[in-house]
Amino acid sequence: MEDQVVKKIQLNDEQWQTLVALLEASANRRPIESIAISQRLESNGLVASDPRGFKFLTEQGLQRLRQGR
Repeated sequence: MEDQVVKKIQLNDEQWQTLVALLEASANRRPIESIAISQRLESNGLVASDPRGFKFLTEQGLQRLRQGR
């Protein structure tokens, strides 16, 4: 399966730190309720919500993190 190319969306420092915090919280199985998530991250498909309203990092969000700051 070939990786899709993800457009490198410009993120400000706060948005970048939010993605990093979501990744770390997920990796360490910590709750993410205290992480403030901007609407821009959701509208660009980097973060999504499950039916209960819990936010999570999408595959696009992971790919954006791999692209680097």
